[in-house]
Formats: sequence, C-alpha cells, structure tokens
Amino acid sequence: MSSTGFWVVMPVPSSVIDDVAPVLVPLIDAQASSAAGQAGLERWRSGGPGGPDVWEFHDMAAPYLMDEHLDVLFDIWGTYEKPGRFLKAACRKGYPAVGLAHALGPERWAALPGWFGNFVLTPGEVRSSLPAVEAALGFGPGERAAAELRLHDVLDEVSDHDATALLDDLVPVWRRAADTGQGLIGAQAVPC
Repeated sequence: MSSTGFWVVMPVPSSVIDDVAPVLVPLIDAQASSAAGQAGLERWRSGGPGGPDVWEFHDMAAPYLMDEHLDVLFDIWGTYEKPGRFLKAACRKGYPAVGLAHALGPERWAALPGWFGNFVLTPGEVRSSLPAVEAALGFGPGERAAAELRLHDVLDEVSDHDATALLDDLVPVWRRAADTGQGLIGAQAVPC
C-alpha cells in the first residue's frame, strides 16, 4: 500500500488564524522544540557523517503532525481555495515540504517559519517573514537546477508539475498574503 503526502500553503483571513492558532501552534512548537526534532535538525545542519538518511529526514519532519485536525484543515482549504492563488503540492511515497527543505538546504530552509512546512502565521508575521522567504527561494544562475535535482533526490515520485510548484509558487503565495493583509497556514497532510 502506498501513501501520498500533500503540502498546502494558503492565505486566509486573520479571523481564521485566530481560530486555529490556539490548537495548531502548540503542536508545531512542541515538535520544533522536541529533543528528537532538534537532534535531527542538528545532524542535518552539520551535513557530515551521521546526518539523517532520507527516511529519517522524512520522519524528522513529522508529516503526520496535523492528522488529528485534518477535518479543520480540509474545511479551511475548501473555503479559501477559490478566492486566489495558493500552493498545493503532492508526492506519492513522500512529503513535499521535506523535498523543498532538502532542495534548499538547512541554511536557506531555516529562513522559513514553523516546522517543515507546518506553520500558522498572522498577517504581521507574514509581512515580516516575506523578505527572508524571498531570499531563501531566490535562486541565482544554476542554483534552481541544482535545487530541483536535490528535490528529486528525496522525492523520487514527484511530478514535474508539483516539483515546479514547490520551487516557484511559495513566494507568490506569500506575497499575495502580505499584499492582501491575510495570514498563512502551511500544513503537511497524509490523508488516508
């Protein structure tokens, strides 16, 4: 049996952020501050022997973190998908946010808030984090092609469409949220 991982990053009104933050932010913060999460993150940053292998990297990212709240996330996604652009990427036997993390590397990825694609940001946090997100995904000549190769190293069953969305759509979605005064919710999900 195979699973498909999804990553959705969607601008939403600040009232939605106010409603879900008390439930989702503590989950994200607990994972980010956990001993296991921090140890895996440090091995990834060191880049030397003993760094996380592909599957440990997937596990460290906690792709099932939001599973108990998928009904809430599906309601939000269904309500706010039509008003404008958002990022949605899928991968069979993998987790899209993990692929983007590997593509960017630990230094660039550290500029993104939350924990491996899971975040709940107020409009103010969206605006203040936008320059760092733009810098992290601002590829110079040849960098984008190298990032795409690294993405495929971790996500061997990602479609070209979803790989392109991961590398190209996050900044425009972030800008849209900043320009419209909205918050952002990013969540990995592995629906059953």
